[in-house]
Amino acid sequence: MKLRNKRPADEGRLIQGVYYAYVVFSAVARAIPERVAYGVAHLAGGWAARRSGKAAQVAANLSRITGAPPDSEEVRSLVVAAFRSYARYWLETFRLVREGPEFFRERFRPEGDHNIDAVLGRGRGAVVAVGHLGNWDAAGAWVGARGNRLVTVAEVLKPRRMFDFFADHRARLGMTIFPAEPGVTERLVASVREGAVVAILADRDLKGTGIPVTFFGEETTFPPGAASVALRSGVPLLVAGVYAIELPGGKRGWQADISAPIELPDEPGPNAVAELTQQIATHLEEYVRRRPEEWHVFQPFWIRDRKARP
Repeated sequence: MKLRNKRPADEGRLIQGVYYAYVVFSAVARAIPERVAYGVAHLAGGWAARRSGKAAQVAANLSRITGAPPDSEEVRSLVVAAFRSYARYWLETFRLVREGPEFFRERFRPEGDHNIDAVLGRGRGAVVAVGHLGNWDAAGAWVGARGNRLVTVAEVLKPRRMFDFFADHRARLGMTIFPAEPGVTERLVASVREGAVVAILADRDLKGTGIPVTFFGEETTFPPGAASVALRSGVPLLVAGVYAIELPGGKRGWQADISAPIELPDEPGPNAVAELTQQIATHLEEYVRRRPEEWHVFQPFWIRDRKARP
């Protein structure tokens, strides 16, 4: 594991402590046997569900998905499962840096991977819209393991060395990470035209200024990035959901469901981005409904909840 030696001038020692803590946790997680590590994550997630101040918001989100009241037994059970799923995600983030392509070919169970091949067969790359569902990093590593170049974009974290740590980690898994900075859309479009598979997280609109969509019967906003990149690069759009599974022998792995290509209009009109973004939302709604506890969105998500936030 490579440590970054230079601390940026605008980052204090407290922020840098987060970086070093992450490096330490990553080393520890890789050293623990798989069954023990997942057992610890299971316990940690259950503890967090009882203690976290975000549990009420998670219950509100899951209530939208299931239609059950936030205080129902169904939703309370899903809240615990959601925190455990999120703990597994972080455990896997720490652990998977040591694994090679064969590991992901063995552990990943794709449904619809022929849809990626069909789009790549048209002579360019592909754009895949994914949600914060399951372990999307594992999905990216699987794409790299099957011999494709995987490109994605991520928010620049503080400390900056944390972003570099993530980028180095994902590069080992066969992924190229572009920072979410001005000009990144052009870099993603160029990557598609060069034949890469570009994966874009398409559900959380961090700035709240995205495209209005209907999601589980209520208005929210989705970021326009996936639709914009697909339209500008001229390739059909794919949508994917990723879920954790347990394999024979107790090994942990993942399943992905990959949609049929969403064809672009012959002559995109002024509403093309909005229309395509709504199609993304509709597909992701189906995937989230299948495994709501795997949806790692613990913040106010729908517009009504954002407005009510103090």
